[in-house]
Amino acid sequence: MSKFKNNSQLIKKLYLSSCFEEIYYLKPGNVSVKSPILGMEKKKFYRAAEISGEILSNKNIKLGKSIFLACKKCMTELNTNYNLGIILLTAPIIKTAIEGFISYNQIRSSISKKISEIDKQDGTYIFEAIKICNPGGIKNYNGKANINNDFAKNYSFQEIMKIGAKHDRISRCYYSIFQEIFEFGLSYLTTTKKKFSKEFSTQCLYLKYLSKDPDSHIQRKYGHCKADMIKKKTFWISKKIVLNESKKNKKKIKELDNYLKKTHTNPGTCADLTVTTLLIDKLTDIVTTSGLNKI
Repeated sequence: MSKFKNNSQLIKKLYLSSCFEEIYYLKPGNVSVKSPILGMEKKKFYRAAEISGEILSNKNIKLGKSIFLACKKCMTELNTNYNLGIILLTAPIIKTAIEGFISYNQIRSSISKKISEIDKQDGTYIFEAIKICNPGGIKNYNGKANINNDFAKNYSFQEIMKIGAKHDRISRCYYSIFQEIFEFGLSYLTTTKKKFSKEFSTQCLYLKYLSKDPDSHIQRKYGHCKADMIKKKTFWISKKIVLNESKKNKKKIKELDNYLKKTHTNPGTCADLTVTTLLIDKLTDIVTTSGLNKI
């Protein structure tokens, strides 16, 4: 029997642990306890995790509505978008876990089923959540999948995710059933955490995401050219540091953080992907070991 089925408290604990770890570790350009961003309060990130964790782990609230309610309450209390990307990415995973899976192979297929079940009402809730949070740069996009256009109403949620997948990594996760995480990030984290500390492994994972594809948050705000430039810059830095947890390499991570912070360039989507990978990793650890010692 699945250890997760109807176990909202366990799943919420894993979610909060993933959020708190990610906010604690320094991630170049992104907010952390060790390197804040002007105007973003670290206490509010913790509070955003608590608010969203309580709602997303409620087994009686459907996926779309839980995303909407979590975003609405976070915005009402905190008055700023602190965690839309995290909510969007982790919600289907949390809902799937609550329904229960008993093997690693079942996790992704269960998530696929959950996403395929998103109906018109669920999709409307999700799009309203995005509108409420108004993520940076979203008004710069004016394609067919623009949720602010009446034209988008002609498409199902899944069709809009397919269109958005071409330029947005969160949409791509929904469309590809989290391919980027299951076939790239998760295996990378599994390997690195055997060799390095939890913090350095998480930093390497974040840098790998940032050097793999343009960050969607940066691309929305500043365009493809800048997002691609940051990707290439991170690729060469990442290539040099990922095999050695040394003071020299930690200094390089800090230098990249300083550079991105000075240019107000926040790879927010890569941070969201990192949190989601940490959560799936915790879930798979429990599934594969059938024990709770990894929580």
